[in-house]
Amino acid sequence: MFGIDLLGLDLFTDKPSFIGWLTVILDLLLVTYLVYKFLVLVRGTRAFFMLIGLLIILGFSAFISHYLDLFTIQWLIANLTNYFFLFIIIIFQNEIRRALTRVGSGMNIFTAVQQQREAFEEVIEAVDRMAQIRLGAIIVFEREARVEDQILTSGDTIDGVISKELLWSIFNVTSENPLHDGAIIIRDNRIYKAGVLLPLSEDKRMEKKYGTRHRAALGITESTDAIVLVVSEERGTISICEGGKLVAMENLTRLRNELMRLLRRQSLTPSRWWRSKGTRSGGQ
Repeated sequence: MFGIDLLGLDLFTDKPSFIGWLTVILDLLLVTYLVYKFLVLVRGTRAFFMLIGLLIILGFSAFISHYLDLFTIQWLIANLTNYFFLFIIIIFQNEIRRALTRVGSGMNIFTAVQQQREAFEEVIEAVDRMAQIRLGAIIVFEREARVEDQILTSGDTIDGVISKELLWSIFNVTSENPLHDGAIIIRDNRIYKAGVLLPLSEDKRMEKKYGTRHRAALGITESTDAIVLVVSEERGTISICEGGKLVAMENLTRLRNELMRLLRRQSLTPSRWWRSKGTRSGGQ
């Protein structure tokens, strides 16, 4: 057995030193990549915050038990640690199932990107027209995290191809259309559900000018990694909600750019920067 000291860690291999180094580095890179992909997969889900809470509790308990010599607590933590990966599988079973399904489906990534762009253009044209005629709307784009099942008990399943005509008809305000009051859920580039009731944000700092529609749009982004487009029927404006933040879009160019940035896991562009650098033509 050959020993390798890497960043203070004694790693052992049964191969010569040079090959051993390559093996260890490859092993570490592979593990790092898998951990990174797992964190990207679960980021923004409720289960992710459950995991963070569990780690905080275990870390605090380990520190206290070690400092106070609480042997029973130390024994419990040691045994729980042995089953930690089992806890991970249980907590993130939905996310793991979804990831394996994507791998098994073998969908062409270029086809998926093209479908996403086409869906975006349909939505952008739809919300632009809605803003012009002051037709309120909430459109939720799911990302890695699925909207919770208890939320989806409301509304009706559509499972339809995204088109501006269908979006207009869903949000058309008539006494015979009960779906216009709720939100649309877009999943895998299709309209999954309509008329969905979303949880309202409880953020006390939210400006009073925003009503129930904007509070609902913010509420779902506080508990998931979803992106939400909201059209105000009072002001005829289009806003994006993401990560518990609401930003008004000055024009369609910015709306299109911000949607693409968010789906690439980038941050929203600050409004002040856009106003100083961009144009204010087009849009709403």
